[in-house]
Amino acid sequence: MTETSSSTPTPATPTPAGGKAGNWIIIGVVLIAGLIYIAKNRRDAANQRPANQNAVGEILLPADNPRLAGIPAPDFTLKQLDGTPIHLADLKGKVVVLDFWASWCGPCKIEMPWWSDLQNKYRAQGLVILGVSEDDSDNDVKNYLQANPVSYQVVLDHSTLTNTYGSPEGLPTTLFIKRDGTFAARVLGLEDRNELENHIKKIL
Repeated sequence: MTETSSSTPTPATPTPAGGKAGNWIIIGVVLIAGLIYIAKNRRDAANQRPANQNAVGEILLPADNPRLAGIPAPDFTLKQLDGTPIHLADLKGKVVVLDFWASWCGPCKIEMPWWSDLQNKYRAQGLVILGVSEDDSDNDVKNYLQANPVSYQVVLDHSTLTNTYGSPEGLPTTLFIKRDGTFAARVLGLEDRNELENHIKKIL
């Protein structure tokens, strides 16, 4: 006869009364430390942005941005339709108007003859108007200018200015730059011709 040996089950070791609470405390500390680490990294990343980054993102945005006046205009190199580059730095000492426009923009088409007249009127006093095209197609720009020639230079953006100037909130958007290379004013949307001329006259 085979004997079957029976064994008494080993009782589970009881968890100390404060064990679970201690575990939650440890988890909480780890989570808090993680959040602090993430916040610090974000703060450090913000502090390491380019010096003009704070201004850049706002330059083309709210019209009531009080930080625009006096901010140095970031340099850029944009090409004309024939491939000739224009460097903003080369225009220091001139009064520069940057007019962001597109061939499909109705209000832009209203302003463009005004800009041509103002360029002719104040050219001798050092005014340089640059029409910054936001068109996706160079052919659209070429065809429009062939039918509607202007007396000022037109350059192609192709999102080149996005990282330094941001994106226009709407078209047209106009920036006025003083002879010392700092911004003087910004106009969003279609503005009265006399007001546009007044902005120029203030900084000539």
